[in-house]
Amino acid sequence: MVAARQTVAREMKARGTSTIRVTRFATAVSEIARNAIVHGDGGEISICIDARKEYLLVECRDRGRGIGDVEQAMIEGFTTAGGLGRGLGGARRLSHGFEIVTAPGEGTLVRMSAKL
Repeated sequence: MVAARQTVAREMKARGTSTIRVTRFATAVSEIARNAIVHGDGGEISICIDARKEYLLVECRDRGRGIGDVEQAMIEGFTTAGGLGRGLGGARRLSHGFEIVTAPGEGTLVRMSAKL
């Protein structure tokens, strides 16, 4: 989780992205990585830059049980683990692009992007 956050911040800063945008997206990535650890039995994160060098792209894939109802999970305050319920919705708000692909028993893939 920390490594993902630090990598995102380093890559965005190296390309001159504003501090506020760096902080916002690093927070979003940190939250999604945390979700993969807590809810998804761990996972993998890949970080790259698009071909035009306009966006930082992040994919986080876990091996958990999947999200039963993505729309409900995105609602502010919804939680399955007793937290504040701001994770997924907050990460979406802090990203330029955000997509969830999930299936019961197959885990979850979250794709996120931030403009550089």
